[in-house]
Amino acid sequence: MTEADPREILSARISTVATAITELAYQAWSRSRPEDADNSRATFDRAYVGHYASIEGYADVLIDEYRLDERLDEAIKPPFRAHVDIDVPGLACAFRASRTLFALPAVPVGVWVFRTNPDSDELTLG
Repeated sequence: MTEADPREILSARISTVATAITELAYQAWSRSRPEDADNSRATFDRAYVGHYASIEGYADVLIDEYRLDERLDEAIKPPFRAHVDIDVPGLACAFRASRTLFALPAVPVGVWVFRTNPDSDELTLG
């Protein structure tokens, strides 16, 4: 009898947890929508951004994905760079204020982040 590869077991468990988190997000999102709204899984899939500690956590991920700190490092040389930083809470607040994103509490921890307009990949800041 051969033993299962521990990496495959771990990968399967992670996939199971991710699927469960997404299903819980779908249920919460569906409940939060107006009665006459399109609550289809396809609309959810377009709206759902992911599970994060907070919208600020999502803003941090975007900063990393777009390599914004690296770009600032290239564009602004010492000693000035030490005094220039991205206002992560302000960025998250701008997402909320512009109604580009919204979050629902993900019990017991974090938030599910959604695009307000599921048909737009654009992140606008008010």
